[in-house]
Amino acid sequence: MAEFQKRIEEAIQHAQSKAAARAREFEAEARKVLETLGDRAQAEFKTLLQKGQAASREQMGILGVELEKLGKKLQELATHPKAPEAAHAAAENATQAPSESVQ
Repeated sequence: MAEFQKRIEEAIQHAQSKAAARAREFEAEARKVLETLGDRAQAEFKTLLQKGQAASREQMGILGVELEKLGKKLQELATHPKAPEAAHAAAENATQAPSESVQ
């Protein structure tokens, strides 16, 4: 009977050591997978961040060009007392007003 118990204990220990070895293998595989996924996630994040920065730079460039155009228009308006269209309309109104009052 003692020999039977000894064999059972040895079988249990052997099974436990096999299970522990297998668990370490699973853990090592899981770590590799997580590390790979982490690297991929980091690479994807860096790519998205770079794209976002590039798009922002482009948008800022476009905005800068538009602001520059607006600044030039404002400078033109500041140097000329009236815009050409307004001056032309005022001149037309001045010439039409006396002819209308005569009729």
